[in-house]
Amino acid sequence: MRIVTALAENPYPMGIVEIAEQVELSPASVHRQLATLVSVGWVEQNSRTTKYRIGMEAVGVGMIGMAANPIIQDGKTYLGHLARETGYDAVMSILVGRRTVQVERVAGAYTSIVDFEPGRFQPAHAMADGKLLLAYLPEAERRFIYEGSGLRKYTPNTIVDPTELEQEFEKIRSRGYSVDNYERFEAGRGVAVPVLDANGKPLAALLCVGTLDPAPDQELQLVRQMLSQAREMSERLIVAGEIPST
Repeated sequence: MRIVTALAENPYPMGIVEIAEQVELSPASVHRQLATLVSVGWVEQNSRTTKYRIGMEAVGVGMIGMAANPIIQDGKTYLGHLARETGYDAVMSILVGRRTVQVERVAGAYTSIVDFEPGRFQPAHAMADGKLLLAYLPEAERRFIYEGSGLRKYTPNTIVDPTELEQEFEKIRSRGYSVDNYERFEAGRGVAVPVLDANGKPLAALLCVGTLDPAPDQELQLVRQMLSQAREMSERLIVAGEIPST
């Protein structure tokens, strides 16, 4: 699964050594695992470059999962409420490695986005939803975002220092929501709240993104609206048994 995740979060095909470094396994072990993944169609190998990418079997399973998953299907309703109430784009996203992946999006009145492409990803450390989901991971699991090629600085406000990021995560956990202050895009910012499972752990993030008013009272009002929708969604799914205890 670590190999599949590494391939999923990388926009380009990867070689065995590159994968091995990212998942902290030996190249020989990675080669054996890849042979199995290729045999079942979850991974494909380019016959010319010999590099690997996610296979069509995995793509098909993922698409079926998105169509049938009750969290995503229910999420459309709550995202619609948020988009209408706030005027901003409302997004549901999950964490895959170092990136957040958008699984659903509803355009708000202020949007410039015309079409939504499921699977669109963003760097987790530079977005409100990514920082939120990273904040609730065990500290040992967050180490991978600081290692390897390092963190890219997208705007002057992007936090790339690990110590500062850990301080940001502590702030997020204490207040229960996350904000990015023009850390990914200089023309827009986002606010994110968690959709919690039965044990209080985030399953996904609800994100409002756009030209959000940075005034503290306006931001707090938006957070209250978002938390209300996220809690209602979590409670309904828990009662229906769609979010099992772990």
